Amino acid sequence: MIFVDRVELQKRYIRRVVNPSIPYGTKAVDGVGSMWVVAAELSDPTRTRRRRRSSVPGYAPSSPRHSYEIPGAPVPPAVVRGEGIEALTHDVLIRRNLEVSPNGFITIISIIQGVALALLAEKTFDKPSLLVAVQSVSLLLIFVSVFYWYLTLSVFIRWAPSFLDCLLPFAIAGLEIPPAFFLGDSRAWNLWLAMFWAGTAVGLWITKKWCPPSHFGPAREAYRMFIDLLRELQMIAGVGALALAFCGIFAYLDWTHKFFWGMAGALTVLTTVAFVVYRVEHGAARIHEHFGVSRPPFN
Repeated sequence: MIFVDRVELQKRYIRRVVNPSIPYGTKAVDGVGSMWVVAAELSDPTRTRRRRRSSVPGYAPSSPRHSYEIPGAPVPPAVVRGEGIEALTHDVLIRRNLEVSPNGFITIISIIQGVALALLAEKTFDKPSLLVAVQSVSLLLIFVSVFYWYLTLSVFIRWAPSFLDCLLPFAIAGLEIPPAFFLGDSRAWNLWLAMFWAGTAVGLWITKKWCPPSHFGPAREAYRMFIDLLRELQMIAGVGALALAFCGIFAYLDWTHKFFWGMAGALTVLTTVAFVVYRVEHGAARIHEHFGVSRPPFN
């Protein structure tokens, strides 16, 4: 009886693993004769282990040796109190200045105008007279013209606000409030409004001094028109301040003609306001026309 050695038996086992169709019995052939040798089936430890684990409830095959974790949705950052909603950049800073500058000035002027208007209405009906009525109308037109000028100014130029820009509206527009307390008093009313027009002239001079051509870019002709408008308004405000100071001083010296000097001061205010509105309307129309925008005077 001829037996197959162990090496040959392992080779046949590997062939059977690769090709399961090979029977368990193999035929050994030698030089003398032949016989069947039953090769003992060796156990497969890998398959046995898998069969054992698969019989356990809840078993799942293990992941490959070089496994990786599939990334999920990113975890949102923790909410921090006072978190910024927009980072500050060059463009963001310019946009914020352009938004804050006109809105801040218009808001300040509106608050001051509201206080002055409330006082004007209260004092007008306390002691009605012809002089008080004319002075009240004149003061009301001053409120309108100041608001109108700041509104026009915010259309033409804008800049980064500073402390001086916040101080001037309160210092100049605040001079509109005291005349409401002196309705019917020719001396005090004229002198307070003389201070107001003098402050207005100083404010126009500051605006003209600190208004570079960069506000109008390459449009140098439009910049020259704007500077000429500021110069004309400065002259009108200065002349009005001198005329009102003259009326106030003479009302103090000539106390027997207070009504006359009071009416003269009111007419001076009305004339000054008329010239201011006229020049602003035509100056703004010229600047708009230069840029191809239709904006006729008193449109």
